[in-house]
This record gives sequence, C-alpha cells and structure tokens, in this order.
Amino acid sequence: MPDITGIAVSALRSSKTALATVSHNIANVDTEGYSRQRVQFNAYPAQGVGSNFVGTGVEINNISRITNQFLTDQLIRDTQSNATFSAYSEYAIRVDSLLGDDSTAITPTLLNYFDAVNDVANDPASIPARQVLLSEGEALANRFNTVYQQINLQNETLNGDMRVVTSQITELARSIASLNNSIQVAGSNGVGQQPNDLLDKRDEALRQLSELVGINVVTEANGSVNVTMGSGQPLVVGADAFTVTATSGQTGISRNEVSLTVNSVTSVVTDQIYGGRLGGLLSVRNELIDPVFNELGRMSLAISNAVNTQHQLGMDLNNQIGGRFFTDINAASAQIGRAAANLGNTGNIAVTVSVDDVSALTTANYNLTYSGGTGNYTLVNRDTNATVATFAAPAVFPATIAVATEGISINMDISSAAALPTTHVDGDRFLITPTRLGASEMGVEIFAPNQIAAALPVRANLPATNTGNGFVQEVQITDTTTADFATTPLQLTPPYQVVFTSPTAYEVYDMTVPAVPVLAGTGVYVPNQSNSLLTNAGLLPAPLAPGYDIVFNGSPETNDVLDITYNLGAVGDNRNMLLLADIQRTKTMANGSATFQDAYAQVVGGVGTRTRDSLIGEEASESILRQTRSQRDSVAGVSLDEEAADLIRFQNAYEASARIIQVSSELFDTILGVIG
Repeated sequence: MPDITGIAVSALRSSKTALATVSHNIANVDTEGYSRQRVQFNAYPAQGVGSNFVGTGVEINNISRITNQFLTDQLIRDTQSNATFSAYSEYAIRVDSLLGDDSTAITPTLLNYFDAVNDVANDPASIPARQVLLSEGEALANRFNTVYQQINLQNETLNGDMRVVTSQITELARSIASLNNSIQVAGSNGVGQQPNDLLDKRDEALRQLSELVGINVVTEANGSVNVTMGSGQPLVVGADAFTVTATSGQTGISRNEVSLTVNSVTSVVTDQIYGGRLGGLLSVRNELIDPVFNELGRMSLAISNAVNTQHQLGMDLNNQIGGRFFTDINAASAQIGRAAANLGNTGNIAVTVSVDDVSALTTANYNLTYSGGTGNYTLVNRDTNATVATFAAPAVFPATIAVATEGISINMDISSAAALPTTHVDGDRFLITPTRLGASEMGVEIFAPNQIAAALPVRANLPATNTGNGFVQEVQITDTTTADFATTPLQLTPPYQVVFTSPTAYEVYDMTVPAVPVLAGTGVYVPNQSNSLLTNAGLLPAPLAPGYDIVFNGSPETNDVLDITYNLGAVGDNRNMLLLADIQRTKTMANGSATFQDAYAQVVGGVGTRTRDSLIGEEASESILRQTRSQRDSVAGVSLDEEAADLIRFQNAYEASARIIQVSSELFDTILGVIG
C-alpha cells in the first residue's frame, strides 16, 4: 500500500523546488543574459494494489533552461554588426566635423590666401598688402598643421581604444575558457543535468565578446565551446584562452597592430580581423583616417610645390630671384619621414623618398621588400596589393631609383648606424608613405614682405623709335637657376637685343658689352602670331637655354628693336603675382582634373558620404538588434506576470502537500486510538 506520508513529502519537496525556481527567475528578471528556468515534474512509478496501480508521489525530472539557440546565435551576429557601425560612426562624425566646419576646414583659409595674392597683384608696391599675404600664408600652413594634429589625435585615440578593446577581448576569452571548464566539470557529475546558470553566463560572455570583435562559435560534444575571431584565428579552445594585444607595429608610423599569441607564438592578425568594435575601429582607420592623412598631405605638397615653383621664377623688391614661399617639399627631414624601416630588418640599408612629380602622387602607402632569391626590391601598393615597381638592388651607393608612375624616387644609402657585413638582407622591408606627413610639415620660409616675388626678373622693352606694330605678348620664365641669372651683381647674363632685319626675320645679339654686340642667333618671324623669339633663334632648349623666352606678336618693321634686360627696380611689376593667382584656378590635383578647392571638396564629400552611410548602418543595425533582442526575450526572458501566477500555483501545491501530511498524521492518530 503506498505511503500517504511519503507521497506528501515528495509533493512537498517538489513544490518547494518549484517555488525556489520561480523565486530564482523573479530575482534575475533584470540580469543581462539570464534565461528563465522551468521545473519539469515526473510521477514516481505506481505500485500494484490488488488489480489496480496506485501512484506513489512525484519527483523533479529536470530544471530546464528556456532558450532558442538560433535566436542566441542571431543576437551575437546582430550585436557585432551594430558594434561595428557604432565604432565607425563615432570616429567618422569627428573627422567629418573637423574637415567640414569653417573654423577648422582648409577651404576658407585657402580662399583667404589667394585673396591676399590677388591684393598684392592689384598693388604690388604695397607693403601692407604683402604683409597680409605673409600672414595668410602662415595661416594656411598652420591650418594644415592643425588639421593634421587633430586627425592625428583621433588616430592616437583610436590606438588607445584598440588597446582597451583587445585587453577586454583577452579577459572575456579567459572567462569563457574558465566557464567551459566549469561546465565540463558540472556536466560530468553523472546526473545528466545542465548547469543552467553557467550556460547563461557563457552565452552572455559570448555576446559581450561579439560587441568587441567578430566571432564564430562551435559547440563540442562535451559541452564546451571553441571560439575563433575574424577569419578563423583561435581565441578559445576548450579550457584554453589565447591573448590578443594591440601594440605599435614595426611600420615606423603611429599605427597599432592587432597581435594574437598562441602557445608563446605571436603573430600579427590585423588584416584578418572584422566585426565588433575592433573591426569598426580598423575599418575607420583604413577607410577614413589613413586616407585623410594622405589626401591632406598630397594637397599640402601640391600647394607648396605649385606656389614655390612659381615664386622662384619671380623677383622680389630687393631685386633678388624669389625664394621658396612655403617649406621645401623635398627637405631632408621630409624625405627621411617618408620611409620607415621595419624594426625586424637586419640589413644596413637606409631609405628616403623624394617627390618628383606632385601631379602623379597617389594617396597610397607602399611596402618596399627585398628578396634575396631574386636580388630585387619590390614596391607594392598597400591599398591594392599591386606591384608598382621592381628593381635590382643597387650595388653602388648612394643610389636613386625613380618610380615615375607614382611621382617619387626611392633613395638608398648604407646606414651609418649599422656597420654590418651585408647590405641587402632577404625579407628586409620598408614602409613608404609619400604623403602622410605632408600636412604636418608645411610652413612658410620667407619672413619679410619685401621677399615676396611679385615681379618677373626679365624686362622686354620696345624703344619708342620702333615703327612697326610688334608687341611683347608674354615673358615666359622657366628656370631661374641657369647662369643667365647672375647673383652678384644681379644682372641678366647676358642681356640680349633683338633686331628685326625684316618683317619676317630677326637677329639676337649678346649685349654683355653694349659697344660690341655679339650675334647669338637668328630666327624667322611669322607676323601676327605668337613667336618664341629665343627658341626660334636656336637659344632654346638646353644647354643654350637662358631659362626664359619672349613671346612676340604683331607685325614689326625692319630695324625694330627689342631690348631684353634684368628687371631691376620693378616695384610696380605684378606679372609673377598674377601667375601665382592663376594657380588657384589651375587643375593640378587628381591627375589634372581638379583644383585645390575641388580636391578638398572631394575629400570632404567622401568623408561625409562614409559618415552618412555609417549612421544609416548604425540606425538599421540598432533596429535589427532591438528586434532580435525582443524575440530572444519573448522566449527566454522572465515574465513577472507568468512567474507570479506560477508562484501562487506552487504555493497552493505546497500548502496542499502540507495538508496531506496533516491528514496522514490525523489518520495515524485515529488508528492508534482504535488499537488502544
């Protein structure tokens, strides 16, 4: 006969466990990642009583964890997607504001500079106008410097962010590995039940990890999970966790690389990382910060080079040939800063980079690697992984290798800092960054208003005695470094005189000694069209080139004369300043398709587009993440209404079980009374 008291006790015990489970659910209603639990009851085997079977009570068969693995996996995927967009937009907004705000943008200062150039062109003798031009030049250089510093600040902030994120990844990986071990131990207790709370903690740790980096999770038969990140790099294998770090790379620039250490072997895995906050940080660096560095650098190099080139073709108020207005783009420090040897190099080659053709510059960075097998250096575009040049290792130093397609030359020498028996070593590598530091190096070299070269150094005079209608259409200055521009005293060496021997022919005389003219060349003249007099007379091109030419037009008469001399005392000459003003409208950027303002607008537009796309992506991913979280909570989340109902139900069951015990006791007392 089944024991009534035993049945009551089993019911009491089961109801108490159910009440405890409900209480546990209620207590964890706000616990992130908690999955509600349900008690599953099972009837004890019945006993035969006569021809019938009478039940013997109840037991707890299982306390199950209510979850949906598909939704759990989807939550991980949506979390890492949202974290990627969030990190990207966070930095993109800052860069976009920096480049687009008038208080920090390049365009307003660039316009002010060229306005000042035009003011000097309108009044070349004005010292105040020249002083304003100097000030605006300094403001333009300072603006490039400031924008570089602000972008660099974002870069350094990102580097710090990467260090924090990789540290968190390592800690979470260790936590997951520890939970794997605990789950395995709990699962081997012989009762076959799952440690629900440990599983919840591990799922939450995986979700938190997916916020930091893209992961893939594989569950093993023993209940542990293996976690890989990015394109398959191991992070957690059973009870073992590996270390992720972000440290300054061996590239010579401030750019942290992601490293993974597995069994004491460390490898760089930056290019294999995607997803999560770390993936977003790497994407914004590759797609925004690095390109903006290079775009601004290329623009500053182009402006400096164009202005310097033209300014050096002019003459200042001191009758001196113009110097560089802005900093030399090929200063020794600039050339050194464009190449960085990998810290692991064992050879003794020193590399610098000079800019040959600003119009051919790209915004790419390059890897220069030596192969001992071929004896060649290979220059590879880091953006496209395309080989842009291959050349044999120099045997004689110093050596210069021109890479015309990229607008640069690679200069090699033997480093004085490394007295090694070999020069080129297999695997030695250099990072080439032709434009990255350009905006930080821009400055103004001239310091006084009278050093501004507003005039041209050549004067072409038509005597009043001429009878024809010939006129000087243009004085073209191409090179002020030739011997024709002497320095002490400043005279044109030699001065020339053009004498028209007929309306269609002329002679050019060297007038070094005016009393003894020396015939230098003769030329044929075509009336009423542009005629380059020195070129046509055989004085151009080099080696006879004087560095300038006179373009003559109209219809001269026989014996008409043109005197060509150095332009001493030309205070009111604005010809070179007009040519400097024309630079603003010249399409010198993007292979001759854009002006400076156009190029900057393209940079701002590109950053703005990426910022907008990231904000749209962030908003969409947040919406998807909310939906997934809601779906997950509808399955696994705790409903207080449902738990309250269960609480009442199990309370009633507990009280009823207690009543059974009371009835059993009363029956026992009655039996004892009858027997007594």
